[in-house]
Amino acid sequence: MSATVRILACGAIDRGDDAAALLAVRRLPAATRRAARIEEVGQLSAEHLLGPAGDRTVVVDCVHGIPPGSILELPLAELPAVEASFPVTSTHGLSPGGAVGLAAALGTIGPRDRFLGIGGESFGAGDRPSPAVADHLGELVARLIRLAQGAAEVDEPCA
Repeated sequence: MSATVRILACGAIDRGDDAAALLAVRRLPAATRRAARIEEVGQLSAEHLLGPAGDRTVVVDCVHGIPPGSILELPLAELPAVEASFPVTSTHGLSPGGAVGLAAALGTIGPRDRFLGIGGESFGAGDRPSPAVADHLGELVARLIRLAQGAAEVDEPCA
């Protein structure tokens, strides 16, 4: 991989589907983990998006408001507009779209930066991931691998 890829995984490991991004990055194959810079950020802030010039950033999070288990992938710069068009709720003090909008105003969002989300339905303290999220976690991992490596072919995820 020529440029560094930063993966910003949002969520809380003990809050049901909110753990999806963290579980996904922890299942990445060793080669992908070595090639990417992975940060478990909890709640995304604009400061998290202030990376070195030339880095590619992938934000991965669980999304409430899309069908549980469905995968949403889009350019990171589009997240504020998409977030505004969905009847979504967020547990974040500043929504992920708000953080991206602020970072974009500072000029830190590039055309290759991406958002990867999985629809969730269960976010209670102590909850386990819902069956819909658990059933599609492998697809989330595969898409993360593809985005991290910038390749069409995907490695096998770790179990």
